[in-house]
Amino acid sequence: MMTPAKDRLVHMLGMTGQKVTYEQARALLDHPDPGVRLTLAQRDDLEPEILYFLARDPDITVRRAIAINQATPVKASLILAEDESADVRVDLADRVGRVVPGLSHDQQAKAWRTVHQVLTLLARDQLPRVRRALAEALKTLPDAPHDVVLTLAQDTEASVAGPVLEFSPVLTDDDLAAIIQASPMSAQLVAISRRINVGEEVSNAIVGTGNVDAITSLLKNATAQICEETLDAIIDAAPRQASWHEPLVHRPTLNARMALRLAEFVADSLLQKLAARTDIDSDTVAALGKMVRDKLARDGEKGLSPDDPNAILHPEVLRVAERQTEALVQAKRLNPQYILNAAAEGVTPVVVTSLARLADLPVGAVAEVIRAASAKGMLAVAWAADFSAEDAVQLQIKVARVTPDAVIRPRAGGGFDSTEAELVWQLDMFKDLADGKRAPAP
Repeated sequence: MMTPAKDRLVHMLGMTGQKVTYEQARALLDHPDPGVRLTLAQRDDLEPEILYFLARDPDITVRRAIAINQATPVKASLILAEDESADVRVDLADRVGRVVPGLSHDQQAKAWRTVHQVLTLLARDQLPRVRRALAEALKTLPDAPHDVVLTLAQDTEASVAGPVLEFSPVLTDDDLAAIIQASPMSAQLVAISRRINVGEEVSNAIVGTGNVDAITSLLKNATAQICEETLDAIIDAAPRQASWHEPLVHRPTLNARMALRLAEFVADSLLQKLAARTDIDSDTVAALGKMVRDKLARDGEKGLSPDDPNAILHPEVLRVAERQTEALVQAKRLNPQYILNAAAEGVTPVVVTSLARLADLPVGAVAEVIRAASAKGMLAVAWAADFSAEDAVQLQIKVARVTPDAVIRPRAGGGFDSTEAELVWQLDMFKDLADGKRAPAP
């Protein structure tokens, strides 16, 4: 039963401006009513020790209040960083990311080690939503700890890595180049492509991946620095990448030579925009107009659909993709799992060149398998590249575009439903086809 004195104190806790002494607050730490302890946890005028004790409270609402309380001591944050409740850890991540800028010089010297421990624990939390909350809190802070931000940037979850990859001023060009070389998926590459003032070396690395979405974002980023040689390489591969055409036409510092090259393959509507640029000389504008008329007279507006396999398997596109595969090999990251991830994202050119490398096949042979939508051919490529029969199913569907009813599935008990001789024959047939020697059997 609560004494009159405690009753008055409980009433005081909810009154703004009412001072509560250490002894009074200490007396309520074990109060049976969680609401009383919650009111205590929400105050920012209590001794740090009181808030520290409440960080271990059995009630989650109390601990969540402590997690977001700006007055909570950093040692309590260390406890909360390992709380059993993900909600508590998310609340803490949202707040603790803002602790560092608010610390005075003396406080930083005293508390930095503990704050760093808290940030490290949260950056390695098993739940992506906890790490994501921390990434959002740290993404624009210039004094966020480099190692913690780098850990978040290397996260396999795009929703965690994305915010810091796109915005964090802490990451260096060397960091970004290393992350690109490690070959993350499209979302991470796109995030880097969107950064303000992307440097030339980073731009080169992005283009070297051959990732269509990332290069598209890079071209749309007016602040990205792209050297002339790299822009030329993009234009070389652009005829079969329709998503690059418009951002290339609007790209800053596009010179007359590049404009004329673009005019050879972009649509008439984009040619008109190209000719309307004020930074291109009149002679080039006149030449562009003539090219428009000649192009319309020759073949109108027809062209390959971006989804046409002949577009995504064009030799220029595959040459760019081979640079990505070589980077994977150098980084010792080329493996079946990487290829399956890339296949799931629809990065077909890189999948083709990577499969060819693992299977020790010509790139052209793997490309022919995909052009033919051959279930047997892709089964043979998967076998040669050391994929499992289960993984071969995914490659048939996602890469070779085999219809579900035509997919060759593992035999009962597992394994490839084909003999080794049949698989080798398929490989030889598509190698011959790539050399133009014979067509595949119906």
